[in-house]
Amino acid sequence: MLTIGLDVGNGSIGLCVRDGDTLVQDTMPSVYGRVDLTRQVLSVPGKSTSREVDVFTFGGEHFVLGYQNVHAMHSTPIGAYDREQRYASRQFETLAKLALLDAATRTGRTGVIEVVVACGTPSEDFTTRTVEIMQRWFSEPVTGAKNGEQVVVMIKRLEVIPQPFGVFLDAYLDQDGLVVDEELEKQDVLVIDSGSGTLDLSEIHRLELTRQTSIPAGLNDVYQLILEEIRREEPKVYATAYDLEAQLRAQDGAQEFWFEYGALRMNITNLRERAMRQVWDRMQQGIQYAYPDRSSFGRVILAGGSGEAFRNYFLAWMPSIRIAPEPQLAVARGLYKYALAQGAEES
Repeated sequence: MLTIGLDVGNGSIGLCVRDGDTLVQDTMPSVYGRVDLTRQVLSVPGKSTSREVDVFTFGGEHFVLGYQNVHAMHSTPIGAYDREQRYASRQFETLAKLALLDAATRTGRTGVIEVVVACGTPSEDFTTRTVEIMQRWFSEPVTGAKNGEQVVVMIKRLEVIPQPFGVFLDAYLDQDGLVVDEELEKQDVLVIDSGSGTLDLSEIHRLELTRQTSIPAGLNDVYQLILEEIRREEPKVYATAYDLEAQLRAQDGAQEFWFEYGALRMNITNLRERAMRQVWDRMQQGIQYAYPDRSSFGRVILAGGSGEAFRNYFLAWMPSIRIAPEPQLAVARGLYKYALAQGAEES
């Protein structure tokens, strides 16, 4: 039986899959696209730039996951940027089920696959209603195919917890779901989970989650601010946030940042810095309002994809903060560790 930690967020999907002694971890943008397999695409012989892409069949349609695959298949990106009522969205449900199909087949399995799954929600969405919705999504087997091979994912147990609590559990437990940091049992901990759409703050007092706060700010807001400025100068730029994100991620660590659209090539270094600063101001003010005195916590942990992007801002403001290893994967790792620990406890 597989154990899966599945973190489907506004901007990215994180997954951790444990299959015996094998552990697979990965992240990808929270986007999928429909594929028409009957459409023929011609290319110059010997010069094709197409890449191998996993195609999933689900609900009678064909899909690909992740921006690169959507782009490679000339599909239209369908994403999860919407914060309002996203768990009631058909698109978000489809994205979550496709992500589960992908995760369950990452170790090469097809056919009937039994899984234990732990999923996370932003703090603001962790409600009885949301948990019931997710339980309804996975109350029946998720049936489909991967590259033409039949797949039936049988969900034997589903756990749903807040994403920031997953970050805490990632620090507290090891890869086998056993306690690795006993100090956390005695400390008051503040987790800052900086995602693409929300900045979630969670207090954990002696292993109990006691308070949660969400601030609607993240990398998605940075991308929107940059695109608004680009369109003021070039109104005919119809690029999406996914286009911009893919280009910026490809330039990580560069001294200058460039945006390309058709024949247009624009230096957006200053635009990016201004947008980052504007969003950081919102994030900082939100944290200060919720927690004016952070010295009362024995540990403050930062995670999330936006946490990585804003790492230097956080460190300059709060030098004692601890950055989770591979921050974008911290939630998914904590989720799968939680599923392992819950299974051991039940046994």
